[in-house]
Amino acid sequence: MIDRIRISNFKCFLDESIELRPLSVLSGINGMGKSSCLQSLLLLRQSWLSSASMDKALLNGPLISLGHPDDVLYEGVQDSELITLALTENGSEQKFSFKYAPGCKEMYGVDLQQVNPNNTLWGEQFFYLKAERIGPRTSFQSINENGNRHNVIGNAGEYCAYLLATHERKPVGSEKLLHNSQPLNELRLQVEAWLAEIGQTPRIHLNEYTSMDRVNMQFSFLRDGIPSSNYRPTNVGFGLTYTLPIFVACLMAKPGGMVLIENPEAHLHPKGQVAMGKFLAHVADSGIQVIIETHSDHVLNGIRIAAKNQVINPEGVALHFFQHNADSQSTSIVTPKMDADGRLDQWPDGFFDEWEKGLAELL
Repeated sequence: MIDRIRISNFKCFLDESIELRPLSVLSGINGMGKSSCLQSLLLLRQSWLSSASMDKALLNGPLISLGHPDDVLYEGVQDSELITLALTENGSEQKFSFKYAPGCKEMYGVDLQQVNPNNTLWGEQFFYLKAERIGPRTSFQSINENGNRHNVIGNAGEYCAYLLATHERKPVGSEKLLHNSQPLNELRLQVEAWLAEIGQTPRIHLNEYTSMDRVNMQFSFLRDGIPSSNYRPTNVGFGLTYTLPIFVACLMAKPGGMVLIENPEAHLHPKGQVAMGKFLAHVADSGIQVIIETHSDHVLNGIRIAAKNQVINPEGVALHFFQHNADSQSTSIVTPKMDADGRLDQWPDGFFDEWEKGLAELL
């Protein structure tokens, strides 16, 4: 598990150290660096996997496209200063520094050190889902020829249906994630059981058409124990298809793996968002490191409830609130602490407090 990432001279970060736990929650108003924090991890992964070396920062690749070095250098920093990203895992720090030159299209590594090939960030058990995921379709694409080793599920979850079709009878990555309503350890059945937490009781029907490299997916629903007709994803609401890759990724991941998710609450109603928070707490407690970026107080409350119900140790949760540093143009981070009852020791201004502010104004 990655314990900490230090970011220097990268985008909005002058020099910031961010502690990571089994479940790390990145929050804050738009443009304060939450996505940049995730991008720093993605940049390192795509740079290493593309060349098995850190002699160059691959700014544009399979995971992210950041543009030119001018786009990622902290504003106002001297050209001679380095962009540095450092990972701490099991008490050992690995530092990766890159040299910037004005107008240059690439950044080259300096002070190169031997890279630990067993770092969590380089592993096969890695899943990333960006905020702009694939929505309902009549069919979904099969995985590309090279297996998309950077991110097997696809950044937008575009390979989710294919993975579910080819792994549906296989066991989940962690037995701790077996749902109490479904005794059979099969991926599709477990995905269906967890999906039921966010709303209806779905059944997923998959047909793979190998000659066309496409997978057809339909949903049916149990209503009073009776299955409904099969429906296309385009006819059952946006949230079900949009959320499905999260459950597939988390249930395929094995202990020691890592899952990064942007906006897990997207297209879910409040009850579903709370259920998502609880589910992610279960995932983190199973030995899979989870990092999410969220604007949802309901997801946060789901995590807090999970802590109170002893699903996850509160010490295993890091809550980070990204805000503008009043003394400079950089971002600063406030980290509220959670106790065993799910209560937080502080609520910075802007930290999931709009409900109370709105209610106070209405009253």
